[in-house]
Formats: sequence, C-alpha cells, structure tokens
Amino acid sequence: MSIDLEASVLRPVPLADVLTAARSTLAELLGMDAIPELSVVVDRRYERGRRVGVGRRLDEAQLLSTTIGDPIEAHSNGSTGSIHYEIDISGCNDGVWLMVIDHASEAGGEVEAVFSPHRTCVGVVVATAMALAIADLTGGKFIDEQIQMLRPGHTDPRHVVTVTRLPHEPGDFAQRCERYLRQFPHLGGWPRDVSMP
Repeated sequence: MSIDLEASVLRPVPLADVLTAARSTLAELLGMDAIPELSVVVDRRYERGRRVGVGRRLDEAQLLSTTIGDPIEAHSNGSTGSIHYEIDISGCNDGVWLMVIDHASEAGGEVEAVFSPHRTCVGVVVATAMALAIADLTGGKFIDEQIQMLRPGHTDPRHVVTVTRLPHEPGDFAQRCERYLRQFPHLGGWPRDVSMP
C-alpha cells in the first residue's frame, strides 16, 4: 500500500514558513499545545536502505532562503525536475521524506510536494500536517488518494483540519498521533506501529 500525501504548491513559500505552519497545523489536528520541533535535512546518503551519511540540517537562515514552489530545472536525463528533503521529528526516530516535483513542463502541470512518511502513526500524522500546511499556505489542494482518511476525499486543507481535528485531551505526542488515525475505522488499525523504536 502506497502512503504518499500530496499538496499542490501554487506559489513559492520558504521552508521556514512551511515548518511553522506545519507545527501549527499539527497542534490543531492533535488538540495539543506542545509539538516537537521539525528539522529539514539534506544530503543524507543511503546504501542498500541503510543510512551511511547523516546529512546536513538546514539552519534558520537556510530555511528562510530555501523556497519550494519555484521552477526546478529538469534533470540531465530529461526527467521532471525534483528536489528531495528529509524531515526529522525531535524526540523520536520517525520521519518524513519530502520530494518537490515540478510538473510545469507538462500540460496543466504545477509544482507538487509529495510526503512519504515512515509507516508509523507519528510519521503519517506529521506528513498529513505538512501537506495540509503547504496546501493552505499556497492556496493549493490537499491530496490523499492513497490512504483515504476521509471518504470521499476532500482537497480543501482547512476543511480537512476542521472535520478531523481532535479535542484537547491528555496524552503525549505519539499517543495523540495514534488517536488521530484511529478515528478512521476503515484504516483497520493501520499503521500498527505508533512510533519507531
């Protein structure tokens, strides 16, 4: 089962604004005031699925000067231009991969942010909050065609937040992420893992 969450990006936005909006959206979805920090990492290296290079965490100045939504040059092999980031969540081993793809060369194409979370409740909820935040910030659409938390799907990010947010209740971050996803009974208790050890 593929579990990407997507957002159309209709105007450029700095990564610093994306992280601020994502944390705010996460707090609203989970009914919590204290949300873990989110960090953007670039240049991580993997060999056979194992991390062999820690990469480089973008600092505040880099987050302010790095935007998504701008045109991306096509790769030398002619494939659609794309940029990759990793999102780390403080206090846990969960994370989200972000690929920004420029479909502008295609008829009616636009820039798209695709979030691929670790298959845990924490990863999926953070990816959801990030996709909702980017769609809301840029006037784009929230796209959940693969998990289908809401049936039928809704593309208006504010509507999705309004109808899925949890009331303020006790619980730590991981517990609240699990509670958020368990409100969708058709997911059958997926994902089973709440957080990565």
